[in-house]
Amino acid sequence: MTEGGLKYLKKLVWEVHELQDKAKGLKTRIQNLYCYEEDVLDWDAHMQLSSAVAAMKDAVPCITDAILELQKAYKAEKALMDTSDGLLNDKSDE
Repeated sequence: MTEGGLKYLKKLVWEVHELQDKAKGLKTRIQNLYCYEEDVLDWDAHMQLSSAVAAMKDAVPCITDAILELQKAYKAEKALMDTSDGLLNDKSDE
């Protein structure tokens, strides 16, 4: 991967982390709507909102897994790049 690719990958990790924060906030907002604000009168709507919160709870760990995998990819690519750079520098010394 090029240096530009590494920068892009790092940016993706940041964006997915922001998505994780947003998902947590949205889960709370949906839950507040039907639990505390009591704006929902229809029982079916209440159940659907409850299901939406459950789905958001499931989404957060999946997003966390995506962050971890992206970070691993970054570290692997960075290590390979550092190794390649080190080999190139050693050859130029000869």
